[in-house]
Amino acid sequence: MKEESDKLAAMDYLTREKEARAAAEKLQASLSEELGRTQRENSSANQKISSLNDMYKRLQEYNTSLQHYNSKLQAELATTSETLKCVEKERAAVVESLSTLRGHYSSLQNQLTSSRAFQDEAMKQKEALANEVQCLMGDLQQVRDDRDCQLLQVQVLTAEVVKYKECTGKSFAELDSLTIKSNELEARCLSQSNQIKTLQDQLTIAENKLQMSDLSSVETRTEFEEQKKVFLNLQSRLADAELKIIEGEKLRKKLHNTILELKGNIRVLCRHIGRGIDLMQNGQTHSFTFDQVFMPNASQEDVFVEISQLVQSALDGYKVCIFAYGQTGSGKTYTMMGRTGSPDQKGLIPRSLEQIFQTRQSLQSQGWKYEMQVSMLEIYNETIRDLLSANRSCLDVSRTENGIASAGKQYAIKHDANGNTHVSDLTIVDVHSSKEVTFLLDRAAQSRSVGKTQMNEQSSRSHFVFTLRISGVNDGVLNLIDLAGSERLSKSGSTGDRLKETQAINKSLSSLSDVIFALAKKEDHVPFRNSKLTYLLQPCLGGDSKTLMFVNVSPDPSSVGESLCSLRFAARVNACEIGIPRRQTNMRSSDSRLSYG
Repeated sequence: MKEESDKLAAMDYLTREKEARAAAEKLQASLSEELGRTQRENSSANQKISSLNDMYKRLQEYNTSLQHYNSKLQAELATTSETLKCVEKERAAVVESLSTLRGHYSSLQNQLTSSRAFQDEAMKQKEALANEVQCLMGDLQQVRDDRDCQLLQVQVLTAEVVKYKECTGKSFAELDSLTIKSNELEARCLSQSNQIKTLQDQLTIAENKLQMSDLSSVETRTEFEEQKKVFLNLQSRLADAELKIIEGEKLRKKLHNTILELKGNIRVLCRHIGRGIDLMQNGQTHSFTFDQVFMPNASQEDVFVEISQLVQSALDGYKVCIFAYGQTGSGKTYTMMGRTGSPDQKGLIPRSLEQIFQTRQSLQSQGWKYEMQVSMLEIYNETIRDLLSANRSCLDVSRTENGIASAGKQYAIKHDANGNTHVSDLTIVDVHSSKEVTFLLDRAAQSRSVGKTQMNEQSSRSHFVFTLRISGVNDGVLNLIDLAGSERLSKSGSTGDRLKETQAINKSLSSLSDVIFALAKKEDHVPFRNSKLTYLLQPCLGGDSKTLMFVNVSPDPSSVGESLCSLRFAARVNACEIGIPRRQTNMRSSDSRLSYG
């Protein structure tokens, strides 16, 4: 029994040993396979690490080159700023010198006028004296003739007396009578001799006066020639000074444009001081970087300072476009228009107009001339409406897709070969002061389409486009645009007409997004014609304009989704690169009436 038991135990042990050996072999095979797989993965990981190291080195080199390029740009910007300051100082000195020369020129003009008047008076006196001398000479000749005649009579009478004495022996009475007549004739002769002497004295005085008049005329002519030389010299200096001012203004415009190009011809600002903004949604943080980000407590003046240089570019002859984008109730209209009756809360449009008209007034004193025209329109349900039309009833007539009313005016968008934009039948008003434009803005605000939604008590239901055309030696255009707010139907609760408005707004903003994405990808075809808004803004987005977009985000936590969409869209816009805009120069005379888009 013990042997069988040992035998069974040995067999059992042998069986377990076989099973263990089989398991060990299986485990060894599995481990070998896993080792091979691990070795392959390790080799692949080593290759990835090597590739990542190479990429890291390239990124470091690219980052270093970017830092060097950034330093170079900063140095160029500093140099350009210093040069601009020097040019401004030289320009101020030239303007002051020009004012002094103009004062001296005015004084010499007055002296020249006085000299000419004095010369004219002297010439008149000379002519009068010459006439008087001629009269006196005539009188003198007449007296001499009378004297000779009377002397002849005396001689004849004397001869007759002698004859009477010798021949006839007339009586003494007749002789006395003849003597009396002779005495009378002698007295008359003496009187006429005195008169001749008096006339000779007067003639001498007149000749002296004539000589003095001639001397005075020569002196006046000499002084006139000297004043003329001084006048011509001042004219030449004045022309040189004006040329220096023009050259200085050209250099200022060039440096100003260089600074703006270094900042970028398309820029995005967000309404927190800095260049970045963080947004948290569902515990996830989203970071965005823009050209400038403003805190909610930033004043309207702080915002305007950032865009004031772009406004100056419009006066320098460039097309400039500034528009506000964001959801309903985020403050777009407040940013662009401000609050009526509060000077501190004026928006970008009235502040831009004040800067333009102040600059225009200062430039007019230096000989520059500008003409300005204003137009205002809204795009409502893909239909253009003229907000300055005298007959608003025409604006409420339904229009077809291409902007032609079934009854009323046609508002067709056209772009010419120079990149200028025209809207047919649109009212254009000549303006001469910011007060006139403010009046037109109030008038347009009363005509604009607004409505009540669940998200905003006074919601803009259209895109508002304000255009200021500036005409002079250079042609500039300033477009200031208040876009309608994007909104979600689930939150706005729009129905009926409001639903139709919301769909039209979202469609046009979606078209704007498609255009931006196409530009960012540098696609051959950019769908500008998909909406009236994008077709109207084609020159602004297509590389022929300086463009700035304000993205307005709401501080309301419930609007974080809409804010995230707005910021993502703004980031895509900020990544776009457009061409270098061209300045519109007009070679006609600066005081002629110019037309441009």
